[in-house]
Amino acid sequence: MNLSQSIDIYCERVSSEVFSEPINFFTNLAFWVAFFLLLKKYNKKNYEHLNLRIYSSILIFLVFIIGTGSFLFHLFGNLWSLIADTVPILIFIILYLYLAVRFYLEQTQVISFFSIFLFLFLNYSLSYSGVEEVSSYLMALFSMLIIACVAYRKNKRDISYGLFLTSLIFMVSLGFRQLDLFTCAQFSHGTHWIWHILNSILLYTLVILFIERKIR
Repeated sequence: MNLSQSIDIYCERVSSEVFSEPINFFTNLAFWVAFFLLLKKYNKKNYEHLNLRIYSSILIFLVFIIGTGSFLFHLFGNLWSLIADTVPILIFIILYLYLAVRFYLEQTQVISFFSIFLFLFLNYSLSYSGVEEVSSYLMALFSMLIIACVAYRKNKRDISYGLFLTSLIFMVSLGFRQLDLFTCAQFSHGTHWIWHILNSILLYTLVILFIERKIR
């Protein structure tokens, strides 16, 4: 495995040189803005349980790590930076799924861990249907919608509303991500940078929802 292997999967990158994606690079600042806003919210929050405080801090710092990983990938555009970009995102998805089932739906740890196993199994299966690049994102979106529906049935309207709102943001964000290469002829910088901005809003909203149990 050559960790320095060049990877060119976005419209803006036209060479293997460092800093070939300036717009994609700089728009990752949105993740750091989200991180500092969340950190400010975290420091003002009085938590009833230590576990909720710990989980909140982990989610917040994952937002920072996700932004940093994306910075690295759009700076270097190679295999090791791609790993730095994608692994923190997957960790956030898996952790948030566990927390959503455990605390939003008030299920046991066994059921919460089983939801992770089911997610990984379905994600692995979906990757063989021709959507490997976005399979984890699609599974995350489906999971959010399912949990939102269950929360609504449980009369947890603030949670349900929050997840439906974040799902809508995610759908629009994912749409711009997939449009990136198709827009090269009309717009040389593509649309991946919009994915960054919308995803920073998405992550901010998801973490706020976990901290406050409602969108504020």
